[in-house]
Amino acid sequence: MARSKYLSLEEARRLGKLDQFAKEHPTKGDAKALNALLDAMATGKPPKSSGEGEEA
Repeated sequence: MARSKYLSLEEARRLGKLDQFAKEHPTKGDAKALNALLDAMATGKPPKSSGEGEEA
């Protein structure tokens, strides 16, 4: 077990306590941007809204 009062990610995964880990480590991220990034990574294509890397 970790010596601190918070679970580490590795420990939470091993013990099946990811919900507790998420409560202990809240985020302030952008869910829409994260989903767009994950979609781009999964498909291998850049998101349509980026405009980067598009050539005519």
